Amino acid sequence: MTPDLRRTARRATALGLFGALLGIVWLGVVEPILTFKDAAAEERGIALRALKRNRALLREGAAIQAAQASVEQSARWRNFYEGPKAEAATLQLETDLRAIFRDSNNPTSMMAEAAIVRGPVTRIAVRVTLTMRVDQLADALDRIQKQPRQLRVEGLTIQAPDFQSAQANPVLAIQAEISALMLAPGSEQA
Repeated sequence: MTPDLRRTARRATALGLFGALLGIVWLGVVEPILTFKDAAAEERGIALRALKRNRALLREGAAIQAAQASVEQSARWRNFYEGPKAEAATLQLETDLRAIFRDSNNPTSMMAEAAIVRGPVTRIAVRVTLTMRVDQLADALDRIQKQPRQLRVEGLTIQAPDFQSAQANPVLAIQAEISALMLAPGSEQA
C-alpha cells in the first residue's frame, strides 16, 4: 500500500470512530437528559393545571357549600318514601299504586324489583300488570303525575284489541314499571 492510501484509510477509520463515539455520547448522555427535561416539563404543566383547578374550586367553595345546603333543605326530600328498609317503602309504593289503579276493578299484579342504593337515596320499583279501559288509563296516569310522592313511569307497554270501532273504549292489557326514591337509612336530609 502506498502511504497516501494508509493515511486516507486512517482518516476514514478515525472519522468512523469519531461518528460512533458521537452516537454513543448522544444515546448515552444527551438523549436521556432531553427526555428527562421533556418529562419534567410535562409533569410541571400537569401540576400547574391541577393547581389552577384547585384554586378555582377554592374560590367557588362558598357557592358550592351554599348549593349543597339548599339541596339538603329542599322540600323535595319530603316527596321521597321513608323507612328503615327498602321493603317497607316498596310496600307503601304498592299501596299507593293500588289506590291509583282502584278504578280498574280488575286484578292488579305487582312484583317488587330489587332496591338500588345511590348515595343518600334508594331507588325502589314495582312492575305492574293489569287491564283497564283507555279513559281509566288516562285518569290513572294523571293521578300518578299528581301523586305527592315523586313517581316515575320507566316502562309502559300497552296492548289494545286488533279491531275496535271509532267510539269504542276498549280494555287494554297494561304492563308498567313504576319507580320512586326513598331516603337511605342514616341520611341527614330527613
